[in-house]
Amino acid sequence: MILVLHGDSPFGPPSYQYAFARQAAEKMDDVVVAALLRPGYQDDAGDRSEGVRGKTTGDNYTPEVVDAVAQAIEQLKEKFHPVVTILAGHSGGAAIAGNMLGRWPAAVDGALMLSCPCNLVEWRRHMLKMQMNPIWLEPVKSLSPIELAPKVRQKVIVRMLVGGDDPVAPPELTQEYAAALHKRGDDVAVTVAPGLKHDILLEPVAFDALRNLVEAAQNRAGGVARPSH
Repeated sequence: MILVLHGDSPFGPPSYQYAFARQAAEKMDDVVVAALLRPGYQDDAGDRSEGVRGKTTGDNYTPEVVDAVAQAIEQLKEKFHPVVTILAGHSGGAAIAGNMLGRWPAAVDGALMLSCPCNLVEWRRHMLKMQMNPIWLEPVKSLSPIELAPKVRQKVIVRMLVGGDDPVAPPELTQEYAAALHKRGDDVAVTVAPGLKHDILLEPVAFDALRNLVEAAQNRAGGVARPSH
């Protein structure tokens, strides 16, 4: 089972996660794919998820949001009984995925984290410098993946992808988080995609990374993931 989380989407309702999920469902065998609408968000079809969207300044990665996502995943696992569960998150969705790996260590077997603002403090400082907007100085109650790295279950397979020219979440934020996991012996690998910027979920390299992650998780589980219905 593959689950997809969109980013903060500050300029409009998120829908690209549906396109990525649809592509995965069409091109991969023996998978169930679900794109999740993060708490407080409304998509381009008008469907809305309960909760608080926030100001898209990294203020939406709270314990309540992380727990809501984890609970939705548990409900889907109870329904489909997958052999392996993979969570793919882009940007803010990657931050939530990282937080969930630390807060709910047994929730998934693998995570694909793309364009991750994995060090919340450093990322907000970067955005303040880039936008010169005092909104980035407002305190937030969000969790930061880098701080939860010591709690990540070592059996979880983590694959990270970031654009080499990402101006929003620079590669250093991804590499720092990966280094924290690697220091503990976790199964983590980083790909820096040359020339790509921040919005990379629909790039071919993102789908390739997902396919490779699913195959690695299936091999570790000892077979092909065939959900029961």
